[in-house]
Order: sequence, then structure tokens, then C-alpha cells
Amino acid sequence: MSPETKRLLRDLHRWGGLLVAAFALFYALTGILLNHRKAFHYFYRLKTEKARITPADTARIREFVDHYKGLIKRRDDPTVIKIKGSNTVEFLYGSHGFVRYVIRPDRGEIVRTEKVFTEPWNRLNNMLHKAVKTSSLWVAFSDVFSGLLILSTITGLLVFRYRRLDVFLLITGIVVLVLLAVVG
Repeated sequence: MSPETKRLLRDLHRWGGLLVAAFALFYALTGILLNHRKAFHYFYRLKTEKARITPADTARIREFVDHYKGLIKRRDDPTVIKIKGSNTVEFLYGSHGFVRYVIRPDRGEIVRTEKVFTEPWNRLNNMLHKAVKTSSLWVAFSDVFSGLLILSTITGLLVFRYRRLDVFLLITGIVVLVLLAVVG
């Protein structure tokens, strides 16, 4: 390989690395946080306000739910019941609405949808990005890898002798990341 080609490849590597440095740090840090989201209470807190109302008979609610359970031929109560507008009721069963019944009484229809996962993509997504039902060994490996990615990115940023183009690319990468975070 000629010296000019080596220099071009080295410059491309340098410029690309500077441009994606912010993304690499962001990806690694959020990966660690998501692997341990339970420790962070799933990144939200509950603000609770309580008010007193007159106790009411719940028989009408039970009658409503039982009526639609009979129509969809299920005995178990749904995980979530959604009332959308004045003409749509949704019964969600399972985690995140794995099975969903959309009931439109005014149209006389019930639409049942069930999530059918596409493998191996679903397994990879759960394993790599959600840490769902994965072993603690995989989570530890992911944390260590993310830590090494953070370390290599930061040390790489510290050892460079920066030129104007390098600073421009680094700042551009950070600006794009912030814009995407604000817009997204």
C-alpha cells in the first residue's frame, strides 16, 4: 500500500472517529443506563395526588367489562382497558398489549391483533438493546464493553493533536447529537 493511500485511510479514520465520538459516548452511556434501568426506577417518578369522592357502585363498570369479555370470548380480565373517544373500547392483554381487542360498537366490529415477533431480530433487539430476559453474564459483558468504548473514545479525544477540521468535526458531531435529542 502506498504512503498516500495509508495517509488517506488514516485521515478518513480520524475524521470519521471525531465525527462519531459524541455518538459513541452517548450510545455507550445510555447502554449502561438501560441495562440497569430498574436501579434508576425506570427513569421516572410518580407524582401522586389523592382526592376524596363519594363511594359509588361498581356494578355498571363490571357489567360493561363482562359484556365485552363475552363478545371477545375471554374469561380473564384485560391488563388495560382503553376508551378512545365515544365509540372505541380497547382491551389489552399481556405485557404492552401483546393481544389487543379493538371494539367499535357503532360499526359492530371487533378487531383482534396479536404481536408476532420476527426472529432473530426480536431476540437480538431484546438481548442487545433492552437486556430483556438475558443472563447477568451478558449484561456484565455489555457493561464492560460500553465502559471500554467510553474509555477508548475519551482517551482517543485526549491524544489527538487537533487541527481546525478536527475541532469542526467534533463540534459538528456534538451539535447533531444535541439537535437529534431535542427534535426526537
